[in-house]
Amino acid sequence: MITLNEDTLQEISEISLSQPESLMIKDDIVDNLIIKSILNHAALHPDEIKVFLSGNTRDFGTPAVQQVLRDAGISYFSRTQNFLGWLESN
Repeated sequence: MITLNEDTLQEISEISLSQPESLMIKDDIVDNLIIKSILNHAALHPDEIKVFLSGNTRDFGTPAVQQVLRDAGISYFSRTQNFLGWLESN
């Protein structure tokens, strides 16, 4: 479970107001909050296996977001079937 922390919420709010062009996912503050929370959680747990499952490929499936997730050691799956195949193989 990833909990929303006040610092992340404040950071995303400030960025969206002062530098909206720097948001990773354009025109969607909620998805930016989700990805930022996931990245923060991953940084706090560097030795754990990390997976993100979301069918929202329009926002989370972009090359930029995919690269950031990979850099953080997070495997992204857009289909449950693919995730389950990965899970069974590990």
